[in-house]
Parts: sequence; structure tokens; C-alpha cells
Amino acid sequence: MAGDQDDVRHAYGDNMGWRLKGYAKRRSGAPVSAREITREQFLRIRPLFDAEDNPWLVDLNEVVPDIRQRVEQVLGPLDPDQDYYVTGHPLDWDKDPVQVARDLLDVRYPLARAAFLGGSVAAGTYTANSDLDMVVIVDDLPGAFRETLQHRGWPVELFCHTLESFQDFVARDAEGRRPPLLNMCAKGFLMLDADGTGQRLRAEARALLDAGPPPPTVTELEDRRYGTTDLLEDLIGARDEDERLFVAARLLTCVGELALVVQNRWLGHGKWLLRRLRDAKEDELVDAYRALVRGEGAERFIAVVEAVLESAGGRMEAGYRRAAPPR
Repeated sequence: MAGDQDDVRHAYGDNMGWRLKGYAKRRSGAPVSAREITREQFLRIRPLFDAEDNPWLVDLNEVVPDIRQRVEQVLGPLDPDQDYYVTGHPLDWDKDPVQVARDLLDVRYPLARAAFLGGSVAAGTYTANSDLDMVVIVDDLPGAFRETLQHRGWPVELFCHTLESFQDFVARDAEGRRPPLLNMCAKGFLMLDADGTGQRLRAEARALLDAGPPPPTVTELEDRRYGTTDLLEDLIGARDEDERLFVAARLLTCVGELALVVQNRWLGHGKWLLRRLRDAKEDELVDAYRALVRGEGAERFIAVVEAVLESAGGRMEAGYRRAAPPR
């Protein structure tokens, strides 16, 4: 993630404006009041609140009376029947995708319990083709869902959950060795934490990632060895150059995942598989595949695949049997 200096730049830079919004207590929905405040007013009240994870937000909900009085001295009288938030918003939205994510939360889920921003934006490595990967925890949600949308000109991948559905999906991800939700919560930016849920989920996600996936079963290893062996034989027997490329592409995924499972590491799709292989020091596998694609022959790639199979227990051919799944 970007460092503290980036947080300060986003929060207090010249590109920021500030708005006081009031919401009906204990109810979801749009704000019932809103007005602009000055940057100077914001800077006067900001030190009264925890800025570790939310430098763009002042949450006036349930503050102690002496702090509320000090805030009113700066902002004027506040309606006791409203929950108030001061939020920052970019004056130029293209310059600050983090604030676009915050605005989306403010518009659609102002009373969410927790929200995380993951991916390249949180890491500070985003490009013109990046999207906003967001996890939002909401109480009054009919069911978990994933949605792709546009907000302020930015593509957004939104993962909305109740606390219960989030925990269920995390358990499924761990079982399948692919932890996208864990990654977003453990390594992303905690944008909103209304009641401590966000901090708890982040700590749990980091612990689960560090612990690694569950050990592979004998059945899983046999299935992966069989699939890799089958594709390896197809590659060795291929006589058509284009056919060899297609088989090698599929084999790269299968053998790459097998290599990670042998080391009991997390898996990933696409670019994430490559990143996992690099973390596991499986550079020879990637280099050998690159040589094949460049037309330098398949021998090196075949040798690396054979070595991975050997580390997993060898080829799996004769004697492999699985019952058909029930219909």
C-alpha cells in the first residue's frame, strides 16, 4: 500500500473538498442533510478523531458530549436526531480513485459496518486500466452478491456481504486454495470500520493467509498428478506446432498449481498464478514455458514438468480410477 505520506496527500491535499452529511439515526438511505465545510474547519476537528484507517472521514456518531461540543463550536449546531459524517471528496475525480471508492460507499452503503479497497489502487500501483476492487460488509443485505459497475468514470468490482456470508465465502475460498477475499481484507485499505468489525476481519484475514491453505488430501494430489500427466503426454505426442502451444498453455496452469500444492501454498488465476509461482521460486517453470512459446523447443519445459511430477509422487497413469459424480 501507499505510505503515510500518500494518505496525507489524499486526505488533505489541494484536490480535496469537505462535506458534512447527516443521516436519520439507525436507518439506511440517503443523507437527510448536507452542506460544504471549509478545509480549515475540517483540519480543526480532524485531530479529535482516529485517523489511522480513515483519514478522509470524521464520524460524529455517538461521540462523547465534550467532543461534540467542541465540534459544534467549529461547525455550528448539530441535530441530535441525525448521525453525522464529514467526508472528503476530490475536486477532480480522475486524480483520486480512493476517493471515488469512498464516494461510492457514501452513496450506496453509508451505514455499512466495514469496507475494504483492494487490488492495485490500494497497493498504489494502479494504471489507466485498473478497476476498484471493494469488499463491503452490510447488515441489512438480502443476500451476498458481486456486481460490476461504473462510478465517477471508474470501473468497480463490488463484493457485498453480510458478516455471515463473508465468513462462509472465506471458508470456501480457503478450501479451494484461492483467497481473493482474504487478500483484499488483509492487504487492502480499510476504508470504513463502524464498530470494530473491519479491524477484526483484517486481523483474521492476515492470520489465515499466514497459516496457508489446508494440507492437500491424497485424492487431490492424485487428481492433480493425473491431469498433469495426461497433458504432458499430449505435449510429448503433439506434432502440430499450434496444437503444442495450446496444450502447453493448459499444462502450464496444471503443473503450476501442482507445484504450489506440493509446497502447500495458495493458488491463483491468471496473473495471480504467476505471482504465486514467483513467490514460490518456481522461475524455471515460467522460463521453460517462455522458451517453448518462443519456438526454442519443448524439451526444457517437459523436463521441468517431469521434475514437478516427481516431487508430487511421480506420474499418475495406470491404476487411477474415480467414480462418476451422482446426477
